[in-house]
Amino acid sequence: MEPEWTDEARVNPHNSYAISKYSQELIALQLGRRYDIPTVCLRYSIVQGPRQSFKNAYSGVLRIFAQRILTGKQPVCFEDGGQLRDYVSIHDVTRANLLVLDDPRADFNVFNTGGDRKVTVLEYARLVGERAARLIEPEIPGLYRFGDTRHIFSDVGRLKSLGWHPMVSLEQTVDEYLEWVGSQPDLEDYSTEADARMENLGVLRMASAR
Repeated sequence: MEPEWTDEARVNPHNSYAISKYSQELIALQLGRRYDIPTVCLRYSIVQGPRQSFKNAYSGVLRIFAQRILTGKQPVCFEDGGQLRDYVSIHDVTRANLLVLDDPRADFNVFNTGGDRKVTVLEYARLVGERAARLIEPEIPGLYRFGDTRHIFSDVGRLKSLGWHPMVSLEQTVDEYLEWVGSQPDLEDYSTEADARMENLGVLRMASAR
């Protein structure tokens, strides 16, 4: 099977996090229409950029790969590393927000806001190593996070129709984060502790051999 780009019409939240985001979207749009308050909802893909906390376990895979590689450890890829993801720079997200604030065509609509590209997790881990000039081969230990979606990448055609398009390359995004995080005096690898917590909670599991 071939994974497909997901447009705004396809909504199927399957965990509490996704359900909470979708419910907030519905509330905003319904109240906006009822009281005639211009309202727009943006569905961000995986947003990345400098000043993204390297201590927060939910800050994304760039944070995880960067802190492991910069501390001399292998980046760890769950599943087989073949999961497809869509990463977008904070700079492009900012431009999208400013655009829909000023463009009345956006009112009462929902827009995917992504990088308009799909990259495997393994490719991303290797890219971070290359940009950091530390060619450390990623580790694939056969673990997976329970509840993760196999492939996630968003169709941004609706937002592009308003004149927006992503301008920041993945390489530039990685370079900016590496420059920032490498300058932090308290940088260390926090991922091992986070993984242990996920294992204790039953979120991180070993794949069964067939």
